[in-house]
Amino acid sequence: MPRSACPLSEPAADRIALQPVIGGTLLLLSHYARTPDLAAAERIAHHLALIARHPDASDGLQHICTQLFAIWLGPVQLQDLPANRQWRDVWPMPAATQ
Repeated sequence: MPRSACPLSEPAADRIALQPVIGGTLLLLSHYARTPDLAAAERIAHHLALIARHPDASDGLQHICTQLFAIWLGPVQLQDLPANRQWRDVWPMPAATQ
């Protein structure tokens, strides 16, 4: 998918209905199960972050999506890219709940 078709500046989570985001996440997970690729993994993490910050998502769903977001992107400390190119500079991690 060309970069222009998938801009980094998307509408805020509170303007997007929750059901389509969950549906899109499930579709991406199905695609990844058949054909794993890094672009799909990045989009899955992005969708999980949207759900984690969505005002209509239950506390439990927000919590699990926050945890899954971190799992999909891997441990922060082990990133091998320069600081300005790491995932946290592209998609902000939702606030962790403990």
